[in-house]
Amino acid sequence: LRAVAGLWPAALWDEVVALAGFAANHFPPELSPDDPLRGLHGMAGALPTSVDALPHWQALAALLLTQQGEWRKRLDKRQGFPAPSSAGKDAAPLFKQQQTRMQALLAGLAAVPGLDAALFALRDLSPRYPDAQWAALEALLQVLPAAVADLRQVFAAEGAVDHLEIALSVAGALEQGAPQTGPHGRGAEAFVQSIRHLLVDEFQDTSVSQHHLLRRLTAGWHPGDGRTVFLVGDPMQSIYAFREAEVGVFLRVCAEGLGTLRPRRLQLGVNFRSARAVVEWVNATFPAVLPAQGDVAAGAVPYTPFTARDDAPSGGPVQVHVLPDAEPAAEAERVVALARAALARQPGGTVAILVRTRGHLAGIVPALRAAGLRFRALDIDPLAARPVVSDLLALTRALLHRGDRIAWLAVLRAPWCGLILADLLALVGEHPARTVWACMNDSALAAGLSADGRARLARVTQALAPSLAHRARAPLPRQVERAWLALGGALGLDDAGAENARAYLALLAELEQGGGMPTPAALEAAIAQLKAAPDPLADDSLQIMTIHHAKGLEFDTVIVPGLGRAPRHDDAPLLAWLERGAAGGGDDLLLAPIAEAGSDDDPLFRHLKSLKVEKSRHEQGRLAYVAVTRARGELHLLGHARRNAEDVLQPARGSLLETLWPSLAAAFEAGDANTDRAAHAVAGTSAPGVLLRRITAEPTFPDPPPSLLPRAGSVPAEVAPAEAVEYSWAGDVARHVGTVVHRTLQQIGRDGLAQWDAAGLAARRPALGSALRQLGLPQDALPNALQRVVTALQHALADTRGCWVLGPQQDARSELALSATLDGEIRHVKLDRTFIDEQGTRWIVDYKVGGHESTDVDAFLDREQERYREQLERYARIVGQWEPGRPIRLGLYFPLLRGWREWAAPEAPGAGAVGRAAHLK
Repeated sequence: LRAVAGLWPAALWDEVVALAGFAANHFPPELSPDDPLRGLHGMAGALPTSVDALPHWQALAALLLTQQGEWRKRLDKRQGFPAPSSAGKDAAPLFKQQQTRMQALLAGLAAVPGLDAALFALRDLSPRYPDAQWAALEALLQVLPAAVADLRQVFAAEGAVDHLEIALSVAGALEQGAPQTGPHGRGAEAFVQSIRHLLVDEFQDTSVSQHHLLRRLTAGWHPGDGRTVFLVGDPMQSIYAFREAEVGVFLRVCAEGLGTLRPRRLQLGVNFRSARAVVEWVNATFPAVLPAQGDVAAGAVPYTPFTARDDAPSGGPVQVHVLPDAEPAAEAERVVALARAALARQPGGTVAILVRTRGHLAGIVPALRAAGLRFRALDIDPLAARPVVSDLLALTRALLHRGDRIAWLAVLRAPWCGLILADLLALVGEHPARTVWACMNDSALAAGLSADGRARLARVTQALAPSLAHRARAPLPRQVERAWLALGGALGLDDAGAENARAYLALLAELEQGGGMPTPAALEAAIAQLKAAPDPLADDSLQIMTIHHAKGLEFDTVIVPGLGRAPRHDDAPLLAWLERGAAGGGDDLLLAPIAEAGSDDDPLFRHLKSLKVEKSRHEQGRLAYVAVTRARGELHLLGHARRNAEDVLQPARGSLLETLWPSLAAAFEAGDANTDRAAHAVAGTSAPGVLLRRITAEPTFPDPPPSLLPRAGSVPAEVAPAEAVEYSWAGDVARHVGTVVHRTLQQIGRDGLAQWDAAGLAARRPALGSALRQLGLPQDALPNALQRVVTALQHALADTRGCWVLGPQQDARSELALSATLDGEIRHVKLDRTFIDEQGTRWIVDYKVGGHESTDVDAFLDREQERYREQLERYARIVGQWEPGRPIRLGLYFPLLRGWREWAAPEAPGAGAVGRAAHLK
């Protein structure tokens, strides 16, 4: 209400009251008693900003604005302004006069920027929470504190917190005076008093909680006391609302200061980055894109113009490329041409392709690769989109289920087989009820293929047969890798391809370890979260990134495609809230839970949602500003717009083009008029042919490449786990127990024994149980497995040998990953624990968490030593390359049994000549 009253022209109040009174006396009989217009009754002067006056303000909004929030062009009897022709002869002149006065009033109000939006925001507000909302809020006030308390128990059990908890803890310590002392013997209050100078960079992206912390840190500061605060930021580049950044904090500090401090504002007026043409285009464009006035609550930041530096090059004009439609292939072709031309014009220069979301690159990335343009893209290229990974995924699904017809057909079309469509149809086209594998093994069907197809099918069938025959004898990742290598999947693979394959196999191993055999849906969902490895041969000349990642960077040429694409709509939140500055200082918090299914949202929820939409709209303008101001010399904007039913060219709602439309509409109208849509449509109907990638029918295989899977583990890969009753390591339960014990021993080694005692271990018992459940342990097996984990850890912490292994030692490492070349093959290992003792001997210790049910424990330990001797001695050979000449001893530690076996590692032949091939990963 204060915002509207501040914008309302005081000179117009008398006219408003008079016309409102006229309307109130001429409402039609059918006007509902609950209609907001009823609030026009009783208006006697300028409206106050109290809650009691809200119905009057809402009545004015209903009278003056349309349902879309625009000023009315005309009024009629529904708003209390009947047509003069409907009045008697004596009243007609008065009716005519009142309508004329109302048109003049509307014109005067429309001249006030922002008044329509501020007034429209009042229409749905309620002066109080409805009963249903109060009930929901009361429930939340009980649930949320309990949830926070439970979360903090999890933090304590896990020994880890998130960034928000750190910030809240600091703020809490400061608010409470922090009687406890810190790591240097000082309380938090003493630490705050010791701060003399405070610098905050990127201040435009400060959150509300960070603002509170800054105010607390500077409480009691005064001008001239020798302390300084320096806040640096550009509010026009605030684009991180999804990380709780609140540009309103910046605006508020500029207007009100930071607590009692009133920083002096310094405005940078020169653009030191861009060519003169880019600076001038931005100055001409963004006053119409960004709002005219700042607004703290709405996150509105007005545009501040810049001048180019005196020696700035003139540069070429900003180029707008109008595309005829949303065809990704046409846009990708244009982007490739622009990038290639820019690189040719300026050797050694930099080109950036900036997009709003990664999805806008779906057609561009393959087009760049097809054109032979190498590029650098971090966290952009989906791993699943890389051919080697899509082939591996199809192979995995085929091995998991012989009935997965789509996967099997993909296997036969992959490069290692490459059946042409005619052969594929001849093989399976007439047999939809049979599995593809059965068709592959049917000699009569195979005879119907071409000679080349028969040769390819025979080789692939022979390569897959062992994996399908012995499917349960090895972990799934190992099966997939062996089948992939046998098929020739690694032939011609470059370094990036090998890294992508390794990432896929590692993910597969993680999924299998975490919960048994992954389903195809779970596998695809997990892969969708991963990004492909960047091209190791690409330099910085051509880069691809999102606009958010480009913030703070600059490039000689910037290409921004996808302007016409609309973003994905967000789902309605379960809880809407707004923190805003309160009158007299401090902050207000508004909360509104989502309405129950099937009912309408309440007015407050709608209001908060509309405020979020408005803030997002303002931030989108700033996102466009960040994109275009990354350019030093050239700027290219690409997009499309469609004509609506009235043949008016319009950008998609929510697109960046809609944001820039006030300045780009003319260019798009001209570009659209010059576009031959019919010709384009005809050209677009004929899709380019698909190139089938495949190896030769009878490839020559080199020596098998080293495995992409790590070879280290609690059980050597060469030894298949037997199902003897005596050995508990054979089952899944023991494997999960071993995993949790290994992880915890690693943490103990990292934290130090002083941080772990019986009480601390008991407090971590819930976290240990949670870790077992996350690995997929059945609920009925959990109590026994958890007890075994706790017992193993208790023994390790109480046992003299365990404390020696885990205690402080020279160069102590836990879970140390090493790579080395042994016998001409790359080996990857992971050492559970390694250190150097007082005599200078390197120890390599492997934890074994398996139990033993017989009474002859010593015999069991002796057998285990022989079982793992070769594995640990292989570790010693690798470490020997890392530290040639140092004596090495090997140990097996069994915490459940308090057992120990040790022996000296044999000297590796020619160890000194091998060189330091191993390296830390």
